Amino acid sequence: MQCAVACAYGGGTVINAIATGHGAAFPISLRVVAEVCRSDRTSVSTYADVDVGPVVRIVERVAERFGTGPLAVRITGDLPTAGGLKSSSATVNAIIRAVASLAGAEVDLFDVARLNAELSKWAGISVTGAFDDAVASAVGRSYLTDNHKLVVIRELEVSGRAVVLIPPYEKRRHRLEEMRAVAPLVRTAVAYAGLGMWREAMMINAAAYGYALGYPPEPWLEALRRGAVGGVSGTGPSHVFITDDPEGLAEALSKYGRVYVVDIPQSPCST
Repeated sequence: MQCAVACAYGGGTVINAIATGHGAAFPISLRVVAEVCRSDRTSVSTYADVDVGPVVRIVERVAERFGTGPLAVRITGDLPTAGGLKSSSATVNAIIRAVASLAGAEVDLFDVARLNAELSKWAGISVTGAFDDAVASAVGRSYLTDNHKLVVIRELEVSGRAVVLIPPYEKRRHRLEEMRAVAPLVRTAVAYAGLGMWREAMMINAAAYGYALGYPPEPWLEALRRGAVGGVSGTGPSHVFITDDPEGLAEALSKYGRVYVVDIPQSPCST
């Protein structure tokens, strides 16, 4: 049986694109791996407890694009599927890269992210297509993007280590009216990011969306007191913080939920 394997990173949010169409994300070292094999019918199995229906439709589209015929896809990884850690973007990126490899096609990673955004919006797994998330996941770097035009505006020098917090909150992705109401604040974050000031952008974004989504502020304030930057990632409930003392912050935040200390990659995921 002819197979190919590829991986892609999860990520955290610098700027959520829902309010303005401009977004920025950065990769984290937790990842998704896709193994694709030629088959007589399309199938998808995954480590995640999610509806695979949209993924099956995406696999069919990608297979059609690269001319591989039906594919059996197995998704594994260590990236939690709690909302906000870009697991959907990572899964689609890994699938596209693996299918391209199986077909013997060379693909530009930014084009992988563009195809990801188009397919994610088409399949209904993202409001904006999440081009910013897809770029960070595929390329392994942070970029400010225009998610409507699918263009990269500038690279952001996000590096170091981060703490992921997964609190036991219910996801609040459907509060679109509230999220769009904070657009004036988010536009300020976009302006800062355009100057390369990603820390300031990340803090404004976290405050604006954390308030709009109604998540408890205690974890965010705890992290701020310890000199970290960050907050709610995507529409949550996951929070991601960048800090010079990840172990200390992880210990402090452990009372709010599960915590992971992760690296921030500077290159694409490789198997």
